Amino acid sequence: MKRRFLAFLVCMAVLLASFTGCYSAQDGPLTLSSSQTVQSGSGSSAEEPVEIKTYPLPEENVQADRIYAPSPSTGGFWTFAVFNASSIQAYDPVTRTSYIPCYQAGCKHNDESCTAYFGKEITALAEYRGNFYAMICYNDDTASALVTRPVSGGPLEVLARWEPENENEVRRCGLYGLSFGKAYLTVARETFAMEDGQMETADEEYSKCSLDLETGEIVEYMADEDGYLPYMHGVWGDVAVFQDWYADRPDGTPVKRDGSEDYNFRLYSKNLRTGEEKTIVDVTENFIWTADPHVSWGQYTVYQVDRSVYIYDMETQTSKKLFTHDPGWDFYNYMILDGHVMVIGGTEATCRAWAVDIADGSVIELDTYGENVVAFSAHYECNGYFVGLLHASNNADKYYISKEDYYRSNYDAAFR
Repeated sequence: MKRRFLAFLVCMAVLLASFTGCYSAQDGPLTLSSSQTVQSGSGSSAEEPVEIKTYPLPEENVQADRIYAPSPSTGGFWTFAVFNASSIQAYDPVTRTSYIPCYQAGCKHNDESCTAYFGKEITALAEYRGNFYAMICYNDDTASALVTRPVSGGPLEVLARWEPENENEVRRCGLYGLSFGKAYLTVARETFAMEDGQMETADEEYSKCSLDLETGEIVEYMADEDGYLPYMHGVWGDVAVFQDWYADRPDGTPVKRDGSEDYNFRLYSKNLRTGEEKTIVDVTENFIWTADPHVSWGQYTVYQVDRSVYIYDMETQTSKKLFTHDPGWDFYNYMILDGHVMVIGGTEATCRAWAVDIADGSVIELDTYGENVVAFSAHYECNGYFVGLLHASNNADKYYISKEDYYRSNYDAAFR
């Protein structure tokens, strides 16, 4: 299953660069040309700098993460010291200090009496409405549980468990995030059998579920028995947005999911209460699939059609064109952080980066120092700061930078 998933991601990367075509849109987006400067960081040539705007973290559609989980209560991040970690650390970018969020004198942070300890390997973590929510693995990674405890301290509570029925079964589950009082989960069951002297996967079942945080009710809203489920962009109220590919092309020709045929991608919304689905866009309109995890922020999700980036509002279920670049320029990537769509594009010789405000469409062009690279690649956010990779460091260490310094292209202010 893991090999299949990795191959799938590689396929996505190839397809991102390969789709071409045209798209007719109704809205009038901001169009950027290679000779036009819209707004600047410190190093570009815009005549009038524009107001820097930053936004608080969304309170709903809060996504869980494996490495950095933003903390609304502290203003920093919750992090895991190492893989297979069973406890968490806190990082405060204002004071530039790390600490274990446990306040018991003499605590060794290795049992459930510690408020930073979650029992077993943490695979995903989020802070939501004053509580931690974590998916953990145990029993040699064969079982999973969703657990919670107050950020302020308190006992660890198990909300749900998924355990194997026999020694040839594994239950690995995932936590997408939390929204409007529910946790959104991927539940998996894998069975193994001996084949040619080796243990091989015999069967896979996957489903997507919601868990009501107040009542504990688990509702399955999507299932598939061949090891595939669509990728969730985000969820807002009863509406979720997914990336998927059709079982058939528009002409009725079947599409195989093993990569032997072309994929027919689509982005669609699904009402998780009624089951109603609506296609937002598909490849017939030159929709281009993305594998970036940061495509949803609050009630918004982002997608690309040909040379344009669109915002889909899950609350109003409407789309708006936000950004278009010149013919001859390619999109390298796009994502949402801090209420902005971060767009990276260019040619073989040139790289450009922009931050486009979702609220008003204003654009900041980020300085790339004239190089064919992104000077600072933001990956995560908390209130006031980004964390990501600093190109000038020539290493893979994570650096922190205030959002204002980032938007002003003041990358020398980045720190670790």
